[in-house]
Amino acid sequence: MRRVLLVLKLAGLVLLVAAAAAVWAAFAPAGDAAPHPFNHDRNAAWLEHRWLERTHTEAEMEDLFATLSHRGIAYVFPHLIPFNGAGRLPVHSRDQMRALLAVARRVAPDVKVLPWVGGLRAGWKRVRPGTIDLDDMGQRQRMVAECRGLVDEGFDGVHLDVEPIDDGNDEFLSLLQAVRTAVGPKAILSVSTIRPGPFRLFIAPNFVWTPEYYGRVGAFVDQVVVMAYDTAIPTASLYRRYLAYAARSVTEEMVHSKARARVLVGIPTYDESGLMHRAGVETPENAILGVVSGLRGVGGGGTFEGVAIYAEWTTDESEWRTYERLWRGRAD
Repeated sequence: MRRVLLVLKLAGLVLLVAAAAAVWAAFAPAGDAAPHPFNHDRNAAWLEHRWLERTHTEAEMEDLFATLSHRGIAYVFPHLIPFNGAGRLPVHSRDQMRALLAVARRVAPDVKVLPWVGGLRAGWKRVRPGTIDLDDMGQRQRMVAECRGLVDEGFDGVHLDVEPIDDGNDEFLSLLQAVRTAVGPKAILSVSTIRPGPFRLFIAPNFVWTPEYYGRVGAFVDQVVVMAYDTAIPTASLYRRYLAYAARSVTEEMVHSKARARVLVGIPTYDESGLMHRAGVETPENAILGVVSGLRGVGGGGTFEGVAIYAEWTTDESEWRTYERLWRGRAD
């Protein structure tokens, strides 16, 4: 009887310590606001579909690229998705496409323009039905041809975003390998990647990617852009801790696996609030403070490239000031 009571007491003590640790992690201060060397003005931003769909004046396009270049944005991902069931891109204006590229080359020649292509996978329960079937070889071949066509138009490469991809998916790797071959070694192949985690979640294999799968993806692409948002994390401290983990673990994996890919971490600037995204938690401030904390002492050299703003059209002036102050080290 005494042994049973002793075991129960020990179990209660363990639960108490675990609960205290969880509360501490959830609410204790986290993040790093001290000056840092991690920004090299090689950051990215996702852009709206309208820049490749509708005609814009030269003044509008000049203002866009001049502003983003001034803010240390080196890569832009103008929206051009989803691929349809036949593997074709949606309607867009070739004249506007060429005009946008011409202005970019003239106003901000160092900014790389990578159309944002991809879409939702078929077969997953989502509000919107998916159009991409990675098992369909014919569809994949046409998607690859469309990516090659964009590079032939003069774009610097493509930014591929197919969601959700389960950890370990070999068909997705085959798609990346085919696109890599098609666009050639000089074009940039950038890919949006699922949030990282230390192990595979068998009940939800598309919720996180393991370091091992990150290494396999990184072997084919030039950039992995971590979608470090829509995490359902409930507190600011936990979110900062998670961003520190994300920045550190993905960068270390690219170094460890000797992958060709460089790392960018997505910074959320959208205000919708729900189960997966809490507007007061997943903020630019919390994300950047977490990223900086995670990069301290990593020693990844040029493997970590920057942060990626999601998205340009949802970022207000206050959020840009936060980015300038905490990431670029510029006073308000």
